[in-house]
Amino acid sequence: MEDESGKNKALGVPGLMLAAGRHVIDDVKGLQARAAPWRELVDHRAVSFPTGVYDGLARLRRNANDLGYNYFLILLALVATCLVMRPSLLLPIAGITALWLYVLRVRAADVVVGGRAFGLHAQRIALVAFAVVVLHFATNVSSVLFSALFWGVVACTAHAALRTPPPGDDSQSDGGFVNAFFSRGAVAWSQVKGGVEAVGVPSQWFNAADQAWARLSGAV
Repeated sequence: MEDESGKNKALGVPGLMLAAGRHVIDDVKGLQARAAPWRELVDHRAVSFPTGVYDGLARLRRNANDLGYNYFLILLALVATCLVMRPSLLLPIAGITALWLYVLRVRAADVVVGGRAFGLHAQRIALVAFAVVVLHFATNVSSVLFSALFWGVVACTAHAALRTPPPGDDSQSDGGFVNAFFSRGAVAWSQVKGGVEAVGVPSQWFNAADQAWARLSGAV
């Protein structure tokens, strides 16, 4: 931990932002490697209307698992396009990212306020709240991104409902997108709970959310 902290301080915020950018590029390449061939998305021969609600839901489930990485890359491309077309949106995002890296990676120390020490978990929660206030209320970043994501999800959902899956096993494979999404979501949720509980929020508050997550995971 000390070696990592020293390395972060040596790199500083600019170095960490460059490293984060390279990490994002590597993640996108990893998603592309797991995505299905793009010609499967544009195959017009597979387009047909579902025979009913059950058939439409079955198509959504199957195509989300088989083509989920492709859909996710499409959503990322839409968000990136919105940011590139409106460079002013990048300024608050870059500022919040720099603040986040400085507080959590470069400084990486407790903050004492009124004689009470706040660790990195508490600081992370405060940064999330600050980011929400800035991006949602002080700028129009959230509205632009939410709009792009909304229409992207609508388009991907329509495509999944209109695409006839190839014949084969309809069960969720271990390498499918849906299972991977819920597996990583469960890890992220446990980390969020750990961070919130570290600042004194009772764990009982999460019982309803845990049950809802379990039911959603079982349903898909």
